[in-house]
Amino acid sequence: MIVWPTSLIREVAARRCIFFLGAGVSASASDKTGNNPKAWGLFLSEASSLILNNKDKKEVNKLIKWKQYLVALQGIRDRVNPADYRDLLDKHFNNQAYQASYLHECIYLLDSRIVITTNFDRIYEKYCLKTANSDAYKIINYYSHDLVDEIRSDSRLIIKAHGSIDDISKMIFTRSEYHQAKQNHSQFYEIIKALFLTNTVLFVGCSLVDTDVLLLLEEVKITGSSERPHYAVIKKNSMSIFELRDWQKTYNICALEYAPLHDDLLTDLQRLLDQVEIERSTSGI
Repeated sequence: MIVWPTSLIREVAARRCIFFLGAGVSASASDKTGNNPKAWGLFLSEASSLILNNKDKKEVNKLIKWKQYLVALQGIRDRVNPADYRDLLDKHFNNQAYQASYLHECIYLLDSRIVITTNFDRIYEKYCLKTANSDAYKIINYYSHDLVDEIRSDSRLIIKAHGSIDDISKMIFTRSEYHQAKQNHSQFYEIIKALFLTNTVLFVGCSLVDTDVLLLLEEVKITGSSERPHYAVIKKNSMSIFELRDWQKTYNICALEYAPLHDDLLTDLQRLLDQVEIERSTSGI
């Protein structure tokens, strides 16, 4: 059971906590038959099957086995027919059959004013736009010139840090695309850094292997104070004690571990929601 820090409860209640959503949140969605979006390894294995050259395919599968996902994806991108590659992305990230889960609902009810996600699909934003007044939410991509103005507005923001399936040509997927985005849209990364410096961030469903995010966190750790950490919700025993200590010392991230089952995470998030609602009602937020 996660013991939610009192300071974090207050930050969430005051809407000063930014939620950062990773692939694990999208993976909780399902279609009518109970199928879920594929995890990274399975997705890449399917993508590698499109490689016609057996030697190249074998090398890419080795990279997938070693969890060198970004390098594997670059190899797939370089070796697969471009039209087949786009069709695969559309099939995986634009499947209209997937419906939001209770995890999406909990995050929505916690009502952070700013949500950042590296997910390409539109499952969470579609849920928000359908559930609330559509004017209350704005979807901002990393290449938008309106981000600063929107941050200063009253709107709830969903920031697509790697782009969206709506515009495949601007999705940040491979390592080379990361470097190109950082070169062409450096202002975006400066804004995200500023948000990390001035807000508490709660990572949900993130493996935290995104090199851009880790670099930003490291810079924030050097610039800012360690007295107010960021938080990451992770499965118990999914990381060693040495990795957790490195997270805290290098990136100022405190891990909040939930018991192994997905339902345990939902129970913990429901408890957070209950505590946040009490804080909001008693403090008049």
